[in-house]
Amino acid sequence: MPRELATSALVLRTRPYGESDRIVTLITEQHGKVTGIAKGAKNSRRRFAGSLEPFVLIRAVFRQRTTSDLVFLLRCELEGTLRAFTRDLDCFAAGSYVLELTDRMVFGRESGHEVYRLALDALTLLDAGAPADPVLRAFELHLLAASGYAPALDRCRACGRAAEREDLRYLTLERGGLVCRRCVRVDEPVRPVAAATARELARLARSPLAEAAAGTDATILREAAAVTAQLVAAVTSGPVHSLGLLGRTRVDSPEGVR
Repeated sequence: MPRELATSALVLRTRPYGESDRIVTLITEQHGKVTGIAKGAKNSRRRFAGSLEPFVLIRAVFRQRTTSDLVFLLRCELEGTLRAFTRDLDCFAAGSYVLELTDRMVFGRESGHEVYRLALDALTLLDAGAPADPVLRAFELHLLAASGYAPALDRCRACGRAAEREDLRYLTLERGGLVCRRCVRVDEPVRPVAAATARELARLARSPLAEAAAGTDATILREAAAVTAQLVAAVTSGPVHSLGLLGRTRVDSPEGVR
């Protein structure tokens, strides 16, 4: 008989399956991203009560099935709840983006512990009231690195020269980072990036998420968001739907939902 595996986890998404079952995708502490079938989850108050929802901390117990990529979820135990996401629309939008981007960027059982801790740290900071913009920018950059797509931010991707203090840098998606002016190729599509923004991006990429909000400037963060959006879009397949909600919840959004 396959042995039972137990691990701390976060729910990334769920969908109904049949009349009473659910297909659940988790990011786990020990086994990476796992998708499993929870038999009778819609009706079970004992095995899954309140645990197959976003923004809760759970301990998932499952059995690997030899004939399928889907695991068999035996039960999920509630370990904690991040309550701010049910009370604040901005927080809910930011947290939804963290979960969806994690789902999009992680494949199979890779990067389990590192990505689980990264997603949990981001959600915990947002739940505690940390400003969403710097936390999300840092989360994007750390997730890119954990997924093998770390961009070059503190020096030129081509020649390796560190940026001078006021040097304009150029984002090139094809080469995965910033390059200096003399390394821009003829007809290469690039985006100019201010020196202050490049420094802020490099700081966010190397610092713990808890330090993301230190010394942030709104103008710099807006340009940083445009840069990370392009870096993320270059390595994800299809749209990240929660980005639309995230944009509409902003106070200055022309399509606000407030």
